[in-house]
Amino acid sequence: MRGIEEIAEQVRYNCEISNARFWGIYSICGLLMRLRSLYRFENSLEPWERIDNQKLMSWLDSKERMWRELAGAELRRIEAAGESVEPMDVEAVERLLEEGYCYGAGYSTGMSPSFFLAELRERYRFRGFLVSVAGREVVRDLLASPAMSAEGRIYLRLGVFREYLWEKVEEARLSRKQALLHAFELHGISEEELMMPGEELDAKVRRMAEEESYTLLAHELGEQLQREIPAELFSGATGLLERVLRGVSDMLADTHPEGRLEAIVRRRSLASLAFYVAELTGIRKEMFPELQEAYLRATEGDWSAVHEASRAARERAVRCAVQLREIASQGLSQEELRARLRQMLAEQGINL
Repeated sequence: MRGIEEIAEQVRYNCEISNARFWGIYSICGLLMRLRSLYRFENSLEPWERIDNQKLMSWLDSKERMWRELAGAELRRIEAAGESVEPMDVEAVERLLEEGYCYGAGYSTGMSPSFFLAELRERYRFRGFLVSVAGREVVRDLLASPAMSAEGRIYLRLGVFREYLWEKVEEARLSRKQALLHAFELHGISEEELMMPGEELDAKVRRMAEEESYTLLAHELGEQLQREIPAELFSGATGLLERVLRGVSDMLADTHPEGRLEAIVRRRSLASLAFYVAELTGIRKEMFPELQEAYLRATEGDWSAVHEASRAARERAVRCAVQLREIASQGLSQEELRARLRQMLAEQGINL
């Protein structure tokens, strides 16, 4: 076990470098959620366990001191068994790992580097991509996305997805959002069961994570196959531009013929569709006004409505992508950029 611990410490250092550089890119609310999630992870707390605020504040103080000390520090190469490799070279790092582990690295919001190290549950080929299903995670940073993909690889992080679903449990308990309650009900979790103690409810949440994992895979596949918004367009994008780029890119991924919605339609999974409707927010929701009616028709057995709604949303997203490529190439000031983006969205009937 010494070998994996040695590599884990090096990955952890690079995670903290990324955290130190990029914690400021998140909104206050987003940062607080990510910090609480990272605290739970580092202190082995279950998603439903109460956080001791005094301990949390002490942990935050130590993180703040660490990140100040790491200001300006560079990512380190991963060294083991006499070899030294770049931390973004996933294939090279994985060659250094013991059997039964996987490593992920990529760029996310604000082009922030993100890393994780986890136990490997399963690995297989799908549509030309190498898919790794991560189990218990050993190290991770603030990002902790349920799925990620880059350069022919797709990672499904079921532990992170389980935590995300527990956030949705809390949301359903507080908001009583009908689509969300319906999604849980279709997954065998009644409104009464949502109120069960965590230990009793967790088995059902874990099962839901397994059942919905195919939608994560389909989204990542659609993201890698869509060509309307190239990855380089995100380089240097911040603020409203990055927000719109990511929203349009997500919609292009979800509505791609190999993407999330078509995967749901092929399975005729009303549970997955209800969950998709419930979690659709922001620009993606604004870009998809047809979805609610399509969802209602699907509950009556008419799945062609979902297919047609997906096609309409894709056409809207493609039009936005064409304009985004043009806008991003013009070297506009921030004020001009915001004005052009809002004009573009308004022309597509999107209000933010």
